[in-house]
Amino acid sequence: MIIAAAGGDKKWNGYLGVPRHMAPVGGEPLLQRTIRQAVVFTDDVHVTTPDDDRYRVVGAVRHVREPGASEYASTRDLWSEDGRTVLLLGDVYFTDRAMSTICGDRRRGFRAYGRRGASRVTGTPYGELFAVSWWPEHHAAMDRHLATVHAARSAGTVTRPPGWMLLRAWQGTPLGTHIVKRRFFTTIDDLTDDVDQVEDYERHPAMGRRA
Repeated sequence: MIIAAAGGDKKWNGYLGVPRHMAPVGGEPLLQRTIRQAVVFTDDVHVTTPDDDRYRVVGAVRHVREPGASEYASTRDLWSEDGRTVLLLGDVYFTDRAMSTICGDRRRGFRAYGRRGASRVTGTPYGELFAVSWWPEHHAAMDRHLATVHAARSAGTVTRPPGWMLLRAWQGTPLGTHIVKRRFFTTIDDLTDDVDQVEDYERHPAMGRRA
């Protein structure tokens, strides 16, 4: 299992003096909480982080990546060659139920886990992608789709987050159009949510001022 926490932190802007992946949740850093949940399902947990001493984690193997590196392509050397690869985004608050749904899914195919649109539970006004998974026979297609996604982002033709674009590439739908096909997507619509900026943290019922 991979927890990708090497993404950029510009929108967080140094809030609370820690990276957003290390924001406090119930007395522990968000990333450490996710690791604690993950090790219930596997003892093979890897975390990608920037070269920053504030990212101190227990229970996982840490891999340093360049700041702002792709959450997906930068994990290529960690993909499983003999089993399912599960990639969790490191700035997400996962409920135990959501983690069980993601880790317990054994369907043989590329799968994305998230919420298509706004959440009535957390108040986030837009959809979020929380995790993806695939198997060894999908590695070549993953490489192709990621190359397509990053080429489109580099060219500026599509600027949305790469996770959604990766899902659309697998679906065979336009990269710039928000279409979700159930064949590739499992809906998680509870307290699970992304913490990308200060507003997300402060709004979430399990964090910020409302906690």
